[in-house]
Amino acid sequence: MNSSPFPTLSNVRLTGNFIPTGLLAAGFWICLALDVNAQVPCEDGFAGSYPCAGIDLMSVRSFEELGGMGPGNGNDCWGWASEGREFVLFGRSDGTAIVEITDPVNPIMVADIPTASVPSLWRDIKVIGDVAYIVSEAGEHGIQVVDLSQVPTMEPMDNLGTLAWYTGFGGAHNIVANPESDFVYGVGTDTFNGGLHIVDVSDPANPVLAGSWEESYVHDAQVVNYTGPDPDHNGKEMAFLFSGFSGFHIVDVEDKADCQTISTLAGPEWIYPHQGWLTEDQRFVLMNDEMDESAGIAPQTRTWILNVQDLDNPVILGYHSGTLSVTDHNLYTHEGRVYEANYYAGLQVLDIQNLENLEMEQVAFFDTNPFSDQTGTSGGAWSVYPYFESGNTAISTQSHLFIVRLNEGFSEVMERGPGAALEIRYERGRVHVSAPTEVSERLRVYDAMGRQKAEWIMMPNKSATWYVSDWATGSYIVRGESGWQGRFTVH
Repeated sequence: MNSSPFPTLSNVRLTGNFIPTGLLAAGFWICLALDVNAQVPCEDGFAGSYPCAGIDLMSVRSFEELGGMGPGNGNDCWGWASEGREFVLFGRSDGTAIVEITDPVNPIMVADIPTASVPSLWRDIKVIGDVAYIVSEAGEHGIQVVDLSQVPTMEPMDNLGTLAWYTGFGGAHNIVANPESDFVYGVGTDTFNGGLHIVDVSDPANPVLAGSWEESYVHDAQVVNYTGPDPDHNGKEMAFLFSGFSGFHIVDVEDKADCQTISTLAGPEWIYPHQGWLTEDQRFVLMNDEMDESAGIAPQTRTWILNVQDLDNPVILGYHSGTLSVTDHNLYTHEGRVYEANYYAGLQVLDIQNLENLEMEQVAFFDTNPFSDQTGTSGGAWSVYPYFESGNTAISTQSHLFIVRLNEGFSEVMERGPGAALEIRYERGRVHVSAPTEVSERLRVYDAMGRQKAEWIMMPNKSATWYVSDWATGSYIVRGESGWQGRFTVH
């Protein structure tokens, strides 16, 4: 949920820091910007100008670079992979960009899907198999059904047409997909009181209305083939609904023509249950309330924990309190962690420890908006997609797409060796290295993903120069066999 578009800057390529201005309260900012194309490891609390901990910046691209026409905004994101290649579907106010991030340092915009009607602040995307389903709150938009299988062979920046266009509703706040079934669910549509608008996509080229649930407006949801601990509902398709002012619902959607409400919760401190996600064992739901921080109820971001082991009697256990006073947005669980896109705080990663005792710990973060930490929805991280096998993570903001990566996988490469640092100087596409070594030394060069880029030989008591003018922009680590280490940045 949001109430005003976030203005963006066109084709910014400057250096420096973000500077807040008197216009900040209105959602405006001036960017005496940072290099938006750099690959930068997080060290000493920063990746370039972005505050961080445990997360490295692979690349960042602006709304305009991804096909957006200003004024406009970015919004949702989702992911898709094919034969080892990875793609981000980045929602814009005026369409959807498909961006290949197989090389996360050098993302390529492969395809553009223009909006089905008029631009809108909201757009949402989900994927089942090789088919994407796209909705928007724009009137008469419906569902764009897009065959992704043709994307890997497309030329960059091509327009991608639709396989089908479902017009059973006009605008929708969101689209929900169960990847294990052949159904998608429009929510917040202009039909069925804004509840579930259920569409059979077993034949993606011919989507048809399958049923509905209209007891309440639904803002967002997760629908799964239930395999959790409640034997009464095991094996059924179940929907976990986040209904804004109407609270939280669990609905049996096995029979699409006769959906049954199993339970409803409304917390006394809840204002607007916005979105949430099951833990991987389906025992708990983690939920965000988009209005409690702005209303002053929550002094810091709250991630609510619901025990849903008995689907007929879910229980509010309480909440985990975050580190900042910012408004939370979409969150997803993956491999025992919670990835939260929290507007002005960017991405925060929580380790799930003991949810019965409300125990979670923030283990990493990447602040996509270093100029401000504040409540409100006028800027910052909208969504996150953490499910790529490579470990690449996409963060969509209202002005940029960030590709980041938890650095735990190659922290060993990044650690300083036991010896003195190498003397390294980069200038004009060349790297000059010197070290007072008494024997020949083999140097290995790694990029910020921990991949070996080159192997250089250092002669005794000599300086050497290597040409790197054709290397990708970003930071590199040089390590010697005896522990020498240094860094340089190609720019």
